[in-house]
Amino acid sequence: MTQVPIGVRPTKRCLADLGLSLPDLGHPLEEIGNPVVAAAQAVPELRDAGGASRILALRDRVWFKVKTGDQRAVVTRLYDDGLPEGLPRDVGRWWIGAAGHRRADSPQRDFYESIKRECTDGKTVSTARLLPGDWDWKRVTAEQAVAWRREMKRMVIDLVSLSLTTGNLAVAEFRHHRVKALVRVGEDHEAYLAIIAEGVPDPAIFALLLDCVPGVAPDDWQPEPSPLAEMQPAPGEIIWSTLLRSEVASAILELSRS
Repeated sequence: MTQVPIGVRPTKRCLADLGLSLPDLGHPLEEIGNPVVAAAQAVPELRDAGGASRILALRDRVWFKVKTGDQRAVVTRLYDDGLPEGLPRDVGRWWIGAAGHRRADSPQRDFYESIKRECTDGKTVSTARLLPGDWDWKRVTAEQAVAWRREMKRMVIDLVSLSLTTGNLAVAEFRHHRVKALVRVGEDHEAYLAIIAEGVPDPAIFALLLDCVPGVAPDDWQPEPSPLAEMQPAPGEIIWSTLLRSEVASAILELSRS
């Protein structure tokens, strides 16, 4: 299995340092097209291999240097006690706290010297101001919600498409839930679609599942058992069904191929 790279995210402070505008929530901040952000993605692997360069003057926690061209940055890793609950593994662990430029003509204006001065008060060194704040964590949560919804929609479209082409029940596991789709043609030659979920106690989550079917309005769905599909939910199952118009079926098949 290919290992997913650990993302190193720029903080709001770092984005301002680099003069970067915010992408939409479907674009994770660690994927911003910027040389400093791109170079920072190598730090976790360099750290593991013993090749990352530490900033010894920032001694309250471990910070690493990032250098590319004349640009500089500082990167740190958060551990479990510094992370909000509920995040997927490795999400929000690595951060670029600040960025700037190398000043070869003036050591006093050099980026790392300026960061040292900013974080030093007498004999006390505190880099807390470089760590992610409330805005950063809200952005992580929002990005995760968008990615979760996108993943769910792709799964639902693929399930409906599979049932359309095979005539069989299509089943998938999604975030500890089992989701099924079934397309059938009744005696009157009308097709119907049933979305079935196991272990989804939150009605809002099931509503999101139904909303992932393009071209079907919320009012077009009805819970089973009903005269439409005449399906009896098993224990722990929720079933909602709808008539499946031919143009909706065609759109789903097209989306599954894209």
